[in-house]
Amino acid sequence: MNKVIFGGGFDPIHLGHINMALMARDLLNADIIIVPAKVAIWKKESLDSFHKLEMLKLAIKDYERFFIDTYELEQEEQPYSFQTINYFKKKCPKDRLYLLIGQDQVNSFHLWKKAEEIADLVQIVYFKRPKLEINLENVNKYKMKELDGEEIDVSSTDIRDLKSVLVPEAVLKYIEDNNLYFINKIRPLIKESRYYHSLSVAHLAYKIAKKHNLDYSKAYIAGILHDIAKGINDGDSLKLMKQFYPDDVDIGAFCYHQFLGEKLAKEVFKVVDEEILGAIKYHTTGKANMNWLEKLIYASDKVDPLRGYDSSPLINALMDDLDQGFVVVLKANQEFLNKKNSSTDNRLYNECIKYYLG
Repeated sequence: MNKVIFGGGFDPIHLGHINMALMARDLLNADIIIVPAKVAIWKKESLDSFHKLEMLKLAIKDYERFFIDTYELEQEEQPYSFQTINYFKKKCPKDRLYLLIGQDQVNSFHLWKKAEEIADLVQIVYFKRPKLEINLENVNKYKMKELDGEEIDVSSTDIRDLKSVLVPEAVLKYIEDNNLYFINKIRPLIKESRYYHSLSVAHLAYKIAKKHNLDYSKAYIAGILHDIAKGINDGDSLKLMKQFYPDDVDIGAFCYHQFLGEKLAKEVFKVVDEEILGAIKYHTTGKANMNWLEKLIYASDKVDPLRGYDSSPLINALMDDLDQGFVVVLKANQEFLNKKNSSTDNRLYNECIKYYLG
């Protein structure tokens, strides 16, 4: 029987890992043995093994021929790869063993401890990344085999830093429920009720984006960060607006948080994606000629189920057609504000209403 050893930090496991493992399973007709590291050799620290293992279990539960081996987690010190390979040679003496590695590891494989011994004991396989140049000297020297398939461009660092949420949905929920990674960074910045609203908006935006084959990772990130500046008090908000957004001070204090949210997203979470930043910056007022993500976050914020009214017809409209659903939500919000006699006399809101409602 063929077995693929797939080791790594898995801090956390993401869709890139799953994609590689699925392709290797099918191309090699093999069992996939996922071997999480206690702490990856090239890293100084790693998430607690318990959480790492729980996320792995959630991620692979629906895939046939996927298994987890906790050999490395059970050792007092993180073993080297050659030690792990020797463990599997003894455990599976009749099986053909493959070692699945990433292309970045291909390029540095000559630096691995006892690299030649590893290459003698197993067949090393990898998937080529289109944008990364391959070290052909290592490929030839260690008799590596390229597998035909396209990698998903995401890393565990991207997940930890909220650059992406390309993880299985069960893993994303686990991250939220256990305050891991970016969640642990968001929660201290806003009140608990505001956090749960942001989380609800993120989930709704994620769901709608996925329904329309849009970038649901961007939708989630913009959703969970859209109110990130709500924790700034009124006095500081005004000072910051005068300093960084002087042309928008007259818009109204009720929406200062959308501008300052853009600033916090840039500075604290290092967001550089203009679509995400725009969605945060205009989620309260809207504006003329909004892109898909700006419409999505504006609408998801207004129809959040936690707002205490039956927003299901509006959500259904968004699920049916994002552009038309946005107009339906915009019209409903205009009627709501008019009934409350809320002040709507600000430049951005007026431009938005004129552009979409005429």
